[in-house]
Amino acid sequence: MRKYCGTPKETIPFRIMDFFVDIYANLFYKKRKLAPINHNSPRILIASLGHLGDALTVTYMFPLIKKTYPNASIDLLTAQWCEPVNLHNPHINQTIYINHFQTNRRKISSWEKIKDFYRTFRQALPLLCQNDYDYYIDIRYSDAVAHFVLPFISVKKAYGFSRRALGGLLDIEFDVPTHEFHHFDMYFMLLREIDVKGSFADIEPYFPIPPNVSFEKIQEKIGLANKPFLMLFPESGGEHKQLSVEFWAKIIDETLKAHQLNVLLCGQTQMSKQILDLVDGAHKQNIIDTSAKINIQEIAVLSKNAKFALTLDSFPEHLCCIFSQTITIFKGTGYPFFPLANFPVYLIHNHKPSVGMTFERDNVEVVYQENVETDAVKALVLNKISKLLHE
Repeated sequence: MRKYCGTPKETIPFRIMDFFVDIYANLFYKKRKLAPINHNSPRILIASLGHLGDALTVTYMFPLIKKTYPNASIDLLTAQWCEPVNLHNPHINQTIYINHFQTNRRKISSWEKIKDFYRTFRQALPLLCQNDYDYYIDIRYSDAVAHFVLPFISVKKAYGFSRRALGGLLDIEFDVPTHEFHHFDMYFMLLREIDVKGSFADIEPYFPIPPNVSFEKIQEKIGLANKPFLMLFPESGGEHKQLSVEFWAKIIDETLKAHQLNVLLCGQTQMSKQILDLVDGAHKQNIIDTSAKINIQEIAVLSKNAKFALTLDSFPEHLCCIFSQTITIFKGTGYPFFPLANFPVYLIHNHKPSVGMTFERDNVEVVYQENVETDAVKALVLNKISKLLHE
């Protein structure tokens, strides 16, 4: 019996829908006639209808796939808001977009999100139908699985998770473990089905930066002098993960009181301005608000040149730790989203189930604090900042 993810209000419709989906799948869909799988140069459709952080870490699968299948062709089914992450990726043959209403964070009504979902699905379908896929792999084990595309396209083997319904359309449907797990453990589970093997030690985080994005051009654009700087990202995709503006203002004040450097405030909302308004007037000349002024590629270039980045559990954390040392605070999340980093990460979290979990990336130092918005956590952060600036 399938285990569904969600409240009874969510899971009862899943069960009803799956009753009919399973009948259709068993009587018709799973009896479709299929050509043999092309093991020399398979065409693979990777589905990831989530957010930017998912979009980035999913790309870490692609070199592993290419190592096993050098001639593989990888198509990516993702959301339009993830386009900047995938735009310059050399491993992607084609990117196809569907904006799933469950992961759409635009400030529009639910009805507008459903209409956008239908519109992008209609646009994606002709592109998906052009190809005969050997494998379909959907990495989502929470909201926004893409299994609904399967009856409309040609796929020889489909793998994914069934916790958000439509599992009957999969050739092998997986459930998630009952214990704590890292999200890449789920990716490995799926990859093994296509004979792609690996471990956390094999993951090499990367993010392609186009050659026309230079540090000097960005300096000129935001008015950044040749002076040491740190990057601060006070925002997260989920507002429940965020800390108060007062917390960040105190961190900035104490840091600038003790060290000569610039602080780049990075984000997409007015939160940076609210923080800046609370900072001591004497320190404001050392702060540059870049919110909504720099793109993802420019963030990557800046992080390569920064002393370090200070983030929450969010996309900037996963991006910055590719290029620089990072201090990150997790509020309400833990081990499943621990960063896959090239540079050392100092991670403070309040996720009790993650205490004592062994993470196979040895460059992540983990500290548990019951409450992350306290003077004790400020002291931990400031102490780490001091150490990084004196290295």
